[in-house]
Amino acid sequence: MFQYQISCKNPASQYLQIQVKIPVSYPGKVKLQLPIWRAGRYFPSNYAQFVRNFSVRFENESMPFFKKNKSLWAIEVEKSGTYEVFYEFFAGTMDAGSAWVDDQQIYLNLVNCCMEISGTRHFSYEFQFKLPYPIRVCTLPEKRERTYFANNFQEVADSTLLASKDVIHWKFAVDDYTFHCWIHGAIHFEKQEFLDALKRIAISQIKDFGVFPELEYHFLFQLLPYQHYHGVEHKRGTVITYGPAEKLKQKKHLMELLGVSSHELYHAWNVCRIRPKDLLPYDFSSEDHTTAGWILEGITSYMGDLYLLKSGVVSIQDFAKKIQNTIQRVSEDFGWRNSSILESSFDTWVDGYHASAPDRKQNIYANGALIALGIDLMLLANGSSLAAVMQKAWIRFGKNNRGYHESSFWNLILLELSTGVENDFYTTYISGKNSIIPYLKENLPSLGLNLEERFEDDFLRNTLGIIVKDSEIKKIHPDSFAYQVLMLGDQIKSINTNGTLDIYRLNGVDHHFNIKKSENQFFPTYHIQVSKATPIREAWLA
Repeated sequence: MFQYQISCKNPASQYLQIQVKIPVSYPGKVKLQLPIWRAGRYFPSNYAQFVRNFSVRFENESMPFFKKNKSLWAIEVEKSGTYEVFYEFFAGTMDAGSAWVDDQQIYLNLVNCCMEISGTRHFSYEFQFKLPYPIRVCTLPEKRERTYFANNFQEVADSTLLASKDVIHWKFAVDDYTFHCWIHGAIHFEKQEFLDALKRIAISQIKDFGVFPELEYHFLFQLLPYQHYHGVEHKRGTVITYGPAEKLKQKKHLMELLGVSSHELYHAWNVCRIRPKDLLPYDFSSEDHTTAGWILEGITSYMGDLYLLKSGVVSIQDFAKKIQNTIQRVSEDFGWRNSSILESSFDTWVDGYHASAPDRKQNIYANGALIALGIDLMLLANGSSLAAVMQKAWIRFGKNNRGYHESSFWNLILLELSTGVENDFYTTYISGKNSIIPYLKENLPSLGLNLEERFEDDFLRNTLGIIVKDSEIKKIHPDSFAYQVLMLGDQIKSINTNGTLDIYRLNGVDHHFNIKKSENQFFPTYHIQVSKATPIREAWLA
């Protein structure tokens, strides 16, 4: 067993003091690997940038060490005994997957700051925390007072801790399962309304899966005074950051908080347990690639929103508006022309979660959610549903921690389709490079939802094919003539309805262009009209 002790002598510095005791039975090399990434964010985080003052002691004497790479430390040991490693970690990032220390709280995702002893996958870890504030919640099981236990490093990396001066603790039960809500920050919403909504979401998800994977689950909410929106999944809970907290007075923003809560709760099955073999177990020492991002985040994004509707937390009109907004967002990006959703999933490690080259790839959340909706429509037309498929995925791949190959996951979907139904959905929209929007337009009416394209007589947007904000060109349709002469970032100085533009370019040159009009119109505005309920809609929401 490896023993960790984490303390914080000076919260104002935001540095943690960390000690690890490593029992060694024979001479050799001991390697300590700090994760380079965390679950839920498939992009290098390089936590080693926050480490300082690394040292090793044995029998009260300093020991030499060396680094094998930026996140791997090594010690040559010649004697058996207990070696002590010391280092400091800067906890100065507030989001749902990081670590933060201030004069009110110490909040840790242990994957950020704890090192794995390489080659000891099945060894256990013990944790003691000597912190200036009371421990409010730790998702590791408490072995004895203020001492916590993990069976292996995978459990360490999946765990969070909050020690704080103040915290609000609410809870509710669904059958034999207890759900805790730990809230740090100012509360600007009504307790019972929030808990009732969250409980309805949990009931609806549990009903479709048949079981919840844990007896206890912890929602840890960081309600912040500044703009923030983030959530990260764990087996035994989730961390959600939201701000400004004061906005939660408004129903729109409270629904956002419930939406991300539903999304993260769904991850308790999908991702935390229903997981591709590529990520089972997680390898935090290197980039862990997968093409299954559309399953991990696309299906979760769609289903998380759907359970707001199925539980009665939002209306069909509210849900249609959310889908409409996603379609609008996806319609203004052409990454699908250049990268399939499989390739885009693999490439989260390249450019992560920020905008890079325009129209380079798809968004696994937004595009993935629309693909998931398309799959659900296809299944509903054949008397099944995506919820039914995910329940079978839980039994086959998640419950016993087996994991799946993408082909075996897709086969679960094919088995739900009627015999003789020719299905090219996968090759068209998943491995292929085609827009999912025409498919949705054709099939949404089965739910009593009609997707309409409208052109609002916006000359720049609809006729010339350019999207402008504050006189700056933000997007150019690749099929427009404007794509041949205009650049992103160009500033429009003047415009004439005959297509004449005066442009200032970032290189300091002024341009005068006469943009040829096209027979086509560009960048429609999408609207979903809700009509009468259909039998398929009733089955969808059952």
